[in-house]
Amino acid sequence: MIAATEAAAVGRRRYDEAIRTVAALPVIESLAGADVCVTGFTGQVGSAIVRVLAEANRTTLAGRPARVTGIARRPPATPMGGVEGVYLDVADASAAASLDSFSHVFYAAGVTSDYRSHPGDVVASQLVGLQAFLERADPGCRFVFVSSARVYGRHTDDEALSEESEAIVAPMHLDNLYDSAKRLGESLCRWHAERRGVNATVVRAGNLYGLDAPSSATSVSELLREAATTRRITLSGDPASLRNYCSTVDLAQGLLLAAERGQSGRAYNVGSDEHLTTRELAESIAACFDGGVEIVETADAPAASYQRLSLDRARSELGYAPELRLRDVLPAVAAEIIDALTESRPASGSGR
Repeated sequence: MIAATEAAAVGRRRYDEAIRTVAALPVIESLAGADVCVTGFTGQVGSAIVRVLAEANRTTLAGRPARVTGIARRPPATPMGGVEGVYLDVADASAAASLDSFSHVFYAAGVTSDYRSHPGDVVASQLVGLQAFLERADPGCRFVFVSSARVYGRHTDDEALSEESEAIVAPMHLDNLYDSAKRLGESLCRWHAERRGVNATVVRAGNLYGLDAPSSATSVSELLREAATTRRITLSGDPASLRNYCSTVDLAQGLLLAAERGQSGRAYNVGSDEHLTTRELAESIAACFDGGVEIVETADAPAASYQRLSLDRARSELGYAPELRLRDVLPAVAAEIIDALTESRPASGSGR
């Protein structure tokens, strides 16, 4: 069996290879000389887009590189190459002031799994900031909004969800703080596409995992963090619940394809062919740690729900083809999170 450190190294190499593959796609050539804006560029999604664009500028676009501007609240812990950082809140009126100069906008700002602790940030990023950016976007700008498969709500039947599937929503459920904000954000994109002619498309992402943003709070990274610090994984939902899992590199591929080939005012599911139950995900995470990790099920968990995504539209209209599987990268994600946790701990004997 491959040792944990070697598995992490293999996962990192596979992830880097996938970045190079996406950066070499023919669609990338449409970004030659482009002015690109990536909101939330220090997060897990935004950093993956920036890494692909930086690699493309080094290779595919070397003759006419794209100019990449990233917007985030604060600088990343580790400097990122290939991007000019602008540090402010997307809900700040000045954030969208220079949008007239951008040919492409990838709107990846917003909180993820910690949305219940920061409802104001959800509203500010997914509604206030998004509306400001769309309002200032020139009709010629290619605008891609990063949405989520959570817009479909909680389905109790294990059937494939197409972009036309209806949402199953419980009024006033706390999940709606995030899910409904994404739904309304999608409607804003459609309104600006139909009423103002903005070339706005929507990409609905599966549950995400990736590298280069170890402090990001996704469902996968939160479980990894819990396993690393407590040697336990607590399942808050039904262990049989099913979700789609998508690497951030594959999502970046889908976003770049949607910018060039997507139909304005249209949504696209972007995920993988990989669907895991909550229990299977926990077991995959536990396998990344030597010495064992206890998996704890919660009593009186909500009934199982299913998120089986159909990728037919993205495949046929965009040419989307996912590169990675969770098992390819998970050991590297675990190692990165462990390293970040180790670095954040105070040295032995240090005062406060």
